[in-house]
Amino acid sequence: MNNNNRSLTASLAALFGVAFLLLVASCGVGSGGTGMPKSGAQGTVNGFGSVIVDGVRYDDTQVPTLREDQPGVETQTASVLGDNLEVEHTDAGVATRVRVDAALVGPVSSVGAPGTFVVLGQTVVANSDAARGPVTQFSGGYTGSTSVTAGDAVEIHGLIVRQGSGFTIQATRIGRLTTLPPYLKATGLVSALAIGGFNLGDLGVDSSTATLVPQGGLLANGAVVSVLAPSASLTTSAGAPRIVAAQVRVKKVGYAGDLVSISGVIANLDTATTRFELGGVSVLYAGASISPAGSSLATGRYVRVSGVVATDGSVQASTVTMRDGVSEPEGELHGNIIGYAAATKTFSVRGVAVDASAATLESCPVGGLAEGLYVEVEGALGSTGVVARKVHCEGEAAGSTVERTGIASAVDTAATSFVLTPSSAAPISVHWTATTYFKAVTPATLAGKRVEIQGTLANGVLTAQQVELN
Repeated sequence: MNNNNRSLTASLAALFGVAFLLLVASCGVGSGGTGMPKSGAQGTVNGFGSVIVDGVRYDDTQVPTLREDQPGVETQTASVLGDNLEVEHTDAGVATRVRVDAALVGPVSSVGAPGTFVVLGQTVVANSDAARGPVTQFSGGYTGSTSVTAGDAVEIHGLIVRQGSGFTIQATRIGRLTTLPPYLKATGLVSALAIGGFNLGDLGVDSSTATLVPQGGLLANGAVVSVLAPSASLTTSAGAPRIVAAQVRVKKVGYAGDLVSISGVIANLDTATTRFELGGVSVLYAGASISPAGSSLATGRYVRVSGVVATDGSVQASTVTMRDGVSEPEGELHGNIIGYAAATKTFSVRGVAVDASAATLESCPVGGLAEGLYVEVEGALGSTGVVARKVHCEGEAAGSTVERTGIASAVDTAATSFVLTPSSAAPISVHWTATTYFKAVTPATLAGKRVEIQGTLANGVLTAQQVELN
């Protein structure tokens, strides 16, 4: 089907949306054609051990973490604190697919009130209140909202928050890029839909030659979409930015019958109909348990919803959990202490900066914290990591993700193995697999490099999930 016909099909589908959704449900499309429900989660990374999404742990050791930076092309990456993540998983919480999904990639056109920016016509707001969502993480050299300046190239992860008839992007992570990538990205709620185009906030999108995915997706006003467009297509018309889309992805939380967990900021709360909205998704909470007990729903509160997708794309909630930094930790890390500075009691765990200067220590050695100790960290989110309230020292449990640093040698690309020699410990045999992520280094350039390994240790062999130049 050519693109023009696809656009026409999408417009017709918008008119007959209810009938189409019923057909999808009856045929089992989207459940892999099997008719079997899937389990999935969409939310914000708030820790590691394996990966923790809005307080729920998923074992991500068996699959690569992927991202789509250009149409139809997924590349391997590693998730970081504040990323938006989509996880498909088994009932036991073992991930079968993990995908990082940024909301915006583009230039900062203007900086407004403190913590407010405009990127590709979308208003972006940084957040410092845990009751309203994950505290915004800053990376790429940024230390806070005052670091962001007009003209910067940025990648923003965030939540769509309805504001009247429009919306804002509440940032969970703002990272500075060295330069704009080949493709820009914009996510939001469709408005002013017409043949060949629509708006996302103040951004005009020319979709006349775009590929619409997934095939059969419904492009309609109010739909949540993610657009990829060549950087060179960005222009300004009548003072507003405009892009020519190469791909328009209609986003959905799942298909009818799927078990899902989604997180977001409550908007359009209607106690009469027991409904509210999370980022463009309608949630029916009649009969749902609210956690912690005695909590009340309110507009602007950040929640995690678990439930079943209905035929109209809404979610029938079974539980609604407040994510406010009180009932559950804002940040949670499990791993080895790396780069411990005794004077400041700062270090990193799983690549996340930790400030433990005011933390309570539990079950730790008489001498306190030290390099290499395996710990559980709970605390608040600062702008660039976790401010620990508690550090619990514990042994490395079987199957847990551990970290080791040292010099790589004896690299054998045929056997996919090498030897890691730490500065003050015995050499370790390291094995990599097809899903191992190499960051800033490759197997061909590994020899002689100082690297940090994350992986699982069994029978004296460290199976690497990530190998990073240190």
